[in-house]
Amino acid sequence: MNRPGPATVIGRGIAAEWTRTTGRSFLWIVAVPLTFVLPLVVTFAIAAVAERLAVLPGQSYVATVSTTNSVYWVITLSVSVMMVATAYAHATQWRGQTSDLNAFLFPRSWTVALARWIYYGAITAISTVILLVVVMVTLPHLFPQIYGNVDITDSAGIRFLWTVPSYAFAACGVGVAVGSLIRTPSAAIAVLLFWVYVVEISINLLPHGHTLQAYAPFLNAVAATGQEVAFLPRFGRNGSLLYFILVAVALFVITAVLPILTRRMSGRRRTKLSESGTA
Repeated sequence: MNRPGPATVIGRGIAAEWTRTTGRSFLWIVAVPLTFVLPLVVTFAIAAVAERLAVLPGQSYVATVSTTNSVYWVITLSVSVMMVATAYAHATQWRGQTSDLNAFLFPRSWTVALARWIYYGAITAISTVILLVVVMVTLPHLFPQIYGNVDITDSAGIRFLWTVPSYAFAACGVGVAVGSLIRTPSAAIAVLLFWVYVVEISINLLPHGHTLQAYAPFLNAVAATGQEVAFLPRFGRNGSLLYFILVAVALFVITAVLPILTRRMSGRRRTKLSESGTA
């Protein structure tokens, strides 16, 4: 009987992930709601305060917000939440009976990792598109004094609609990679958050830190989306987005694929040695 190919196994892995997370799971009860609630609450709270201040008597100058600076919290918070959720889900599979079940159902464990990346990445990408549309359409209507210049149909808005989902999908690959390397869920989450919010931000304090920071994957990715930030993407906007995707793929291969291939090659080598010894 022929073994199913990788594509078939990956499809089964995606279906299994859907089945596993259907219902009252961490993904749909915690992660996805936070993905929507956090950026929307922060964005509209800041917008409401800014709009209130703008209409106070005596205000002679009002600093308006352009499209390029309208979805910062969507890019920052929604992607981080789902990346952490992906790392948590993947790290959890190594614990208890779940590990034995995965090993039995999916002998090629890298296919499980890829299936999880595709599943969580698709959910994250779709979520960010919905958030982007809601934010960029709603802000200029609710808060015209400050956000009246925000336009989803201008070049910046259109760029957000494809760069942010691309960044979000790739970030889930980083989550899978960290979950493969660090098989304790809490530790995997801590490493990801420390990397994104501490290491990349503060690395410029080190000697030659600005040179190192120029290659920071997440800073490059955020700048590549078109978001207005005080950071110049090292490889240009499109190049820096591609750079982040390549980093995500490289981390995935190193942590989820290479260890399996190495163990398989070692096993075959030991088998050949034992066969030659008994010959």
